[in-house]
Amino acid sequence: MTQRQRESVAKYLYDASKIVLATAVVGNLVARGPFDVIVLGAGAVTAVSCFGWAYTLEGEISD
Repeated sequence: MTQRQRESVAKYLYDASKIVLATAVVGNLVARGPFDVIVLGAGAVTAVSCFGWAYTLEGEISD
């Protein structure tokens, strides 16, 4: 991958992590049923994974 492609993927992954986390939280708050901790946990794990991947790509950019 070129440096520009890595930057674009990193930005995309940062945005994806924000969207996933927001969806997990807001989806739980808007749902009619009880707060679902499993959905929140899965969303948090996915968001942190996307963030970590983006952070790693950015580290490779600065090298």
